[in-house]
Amino acid sequence: MLRRAKGAAVQKHDPIPEYVDITPSATVATEDHGWRAKCLQRLVRLDLPVPKSVALPAHTVHAIAAGHGVDAAGILDCFGDGPLISVRPSPANPDWGGPATILNIGLNAKRHARLAETHGETAADSLYVRFIQAYAIHVARLDPDMFEDIKPGPGALRDVLRLYEIETDDPFPQDPAKQLAEVLRSMARAWEGTSARLLRQAKGAPAEAPLGLVVQEMAQGIGQGISGSGVIQFVDPVTGIARVTGRYLGQSQGRDALKTQEALYLTKDKRGPSLEDAAPAVFAELVEFGATCRVKLREEMQIEFTIEDGRLAVLDAVKVQRSARGPADRGGAGRRRGDRQG
Repeated sequence: MLRRAKGAAVQKHDPIPEYVDITPSATVATEDHGWRAKCLQRLVRLDLPVPKSVALPAHTVHAIAAGHGVDAAGILDCFGDGPLISVRPSPANPDWGGPATILNIGLNAKRHARLAETHGETAADSLYVRFIQAYAIHVARLDPDMFEDIKPGPGALRDVLRLYEIETDDPFPQDPAKQLAEVLRSMARAWEGTSARLLRQAKGAPAEAPLGLVVQEMAQGIGQGISGSGVIQFVDPVTGIARVTGRYLGQSQGRDALKTQEALYLTKDKRGPSLEDAAPAVFAELVEFGATCRVKLREEMQIEFTIEDGRLAVLDAVKVQRSARGPADRGGAGRRRGDRQG
C-alpha cells in the first residue's frame, strides 16, 4: 500500500501517494488527481473556506477497481473524530462526467444520535435516510423503486433500514471505514464499466480516461440558523454580461437547489424572497469570492456553496463555459441585477 503525503510537496521522483491532503503546498496534478482536486487546491490557496479535502489519484482508483484494498481508516483519520464526508468524482476533464457523488458517509446509529442532539431529530432522520438510500442504490445496486412508497416523516428511517436488510440479507453497515471503502470501490468500478466507457467516449474522452476521487468533509447545509446550499455564478454565459445567476435552497445539501422550483432567488427580487434578503453578509461574501476567482484565477467560476448556521463553505467551483456569442470579458467585476433561477 502506497504511503500518504501529509500536505508537504512530494519530489517528482517519489511515487504518487495513495492519497494526499489538499493543502496549498501538496503535489496535486490534474493528470493524476483530476480537475476537481486541482480546482479545490486553487481555492484553498486563495483562502476560500473549503472544507477539508483529500484526493485519491487515478492509480489508486484503478487499483481499487481491480480489487486491491484501500486504507479507508487512514483516510477517515484525516478528518478527526466521527466525521461525515462525501466522495466526488474527479476526472481530468469536468465534461467527462463520472459516478454520482455520495454524501453523508459515516452516518450510523451513533452518529445519528449525536446529530439528533445538535440538529434535531427530523434533520438527523432526513440525513440518515438520504444516505441509506444513496448507499443502497449506488453501492449495493438495489432498485431505486423499492423506496417509492416510503414517505418522509416519522417512521421513514425505520422503514429504509428494514428494507435494506430485507433486500441485502445484511443490516446496514455501521463501520464508517467499511462504508467509505465500499463507496470508493463502487465508484471506481462504475467508472471502469463498459457503459461508462462508452458514455465518455461519446463525450470525446478516451475509453481509458483516468479517474481521481475527492473525499471531502461534509458542510451540512442543515442547522438551526440560516442553512442551505446552492450554486452561483457572476456572468451570463451567452452574453458575457456581468450578472448573478443561480439558486439557493434552505435546509438542503449538494445541488438540491437545482432540482426544485422552491429555491430562492439570489439577489433582491420583487417576485419573491432572496438569499440577499435573508443573509446579506453571506451573499456579500459570495460576491467577494467570485471577484477573487476572477482576479486571481482569471476565470469566471460557478461556485457550489453551503451555509450552515450562517457559516459559508465553498464545496466546489467550475469554469463558466462561454458560448461563441459571449465575449471573454464585459467589464468583469461589476454585478448587475436580473438574477434568474437556472
